[in-house]
Amino acid sequence: MHFAHLLGRVCVVIAVAWLSLMPRDAHADVAPGRAHLEEAAHDPDDRTAADALYQLGQMDDLALDFPGAVTHYDASAKRLPSGRYAPRAIRRASELRGHAEGGFAPLVELERVRRSAALSSDAVAIDSLVKDAASFPPGKVRVDARILAAEAYAGRLGRKDEALPLLQLVAADPMAETLTARAAAAELLQAYIAKKDFAHALAVTDAYPRLLEPTARRDLVRVIRRRPLRIAAWVDLGVLFAFALFSFARPGRARVLHATFELAPMALLFALLASGVGGLLASRYEQTSPYPFTAMLPAMFVISLLARAWSAAGSPRREARALRAVVSFVGVLAAAFLLLDRMDPAYLAGFGL
Repeated sequence: MHFAHLLGRVCVVIAVAWLSLMPRDAHADVAPGRAHLEEAAHDPDDRTAADALYQLGQMDDLALDFPGAVTHYDASAKRLPSGRYAPRAIRRASELRGHAEGGFAPLVELERVRRSAALSSDAVAIDSLVKDAASFPPGKVRVDARILAAEAYAGRLGRKDEALPLLQLVAADPMAETLTARAAAAELLQAYIAKKDFAHALAVTDAYPRLLEPTARRDLVRVIRRRPLRIAAWVDLGVLFAFALFSFARPGRARVLHATFELAPMALLFALLASGVGGLLASRYEQTSPYPFTAMLPAMFVISLLARAWSAAGSPRREARALRAVVSFVGVLAAAFLLLDRMDPAYLAGFGL
């Protein structure tokens, strides 16, 4: 009996070594290794037989013979429930059963593409998988096939628009796991936002409120609200720059230059104090980065000089002075808005934007 047990263990070791030396995509000659494993699977020693059955299950798994894999995994766990491979055998058998719709035929097609680096990046193979997935029985395989295709379209194949309907199907599929559906809905929302297709983005937040973050719609509304504000900010700064440059081009530009240079030290001091105090308060009391205030320093300095140039050459009438004051004041706010929008829009959320 001892010799038979030793012989069985040797058969398992030889078979495992044989299989480990083969490339993962090689299926040409597994007969010698499989023969050793099948012989060891009938060994009277439970450990030897259980290990051999598990290895046979793995061989079937790699060969896309999923019914055989389930049979061997179950037999391995049943032969020795306390064996080292038993937890893995039970877990893999359960996973395969959860993807058994259509008698494993859809899973075979999916895995043939997923396990091949060439096929998973081949447009014809992905298109064929998408077409066939439409006729797959409801289940996890159909969901996984559409996820795989959406990832390929959005990334490797560069056909992002074709990923959107697949993500929508996954998000709406009752057979999709919660985490998978949530990821699909979130990716769908971000894709429409990146395209600036806010009508469809709003439709996504309305269609899948339970899959998205509770604040998703509110955050999207803020993004939409920022568009006209962004345009208004650029218009205000454009007006300020245009009138300032016009002031330097008009007769009397020497007086404008003198007034501008005369204000420069004071404008620089004001910008340093404003950005420094703001950055200090942000870092000490709000525990946030002072960088946005630092970035505002050159913006405030330049806007102050432009406003002074416009003022030196502009009309002294009360209406004109009021207009310059409003445009210049709004210019500071516009610059701050554009900088925060560019660096980190989360800062704007504190202002309801």
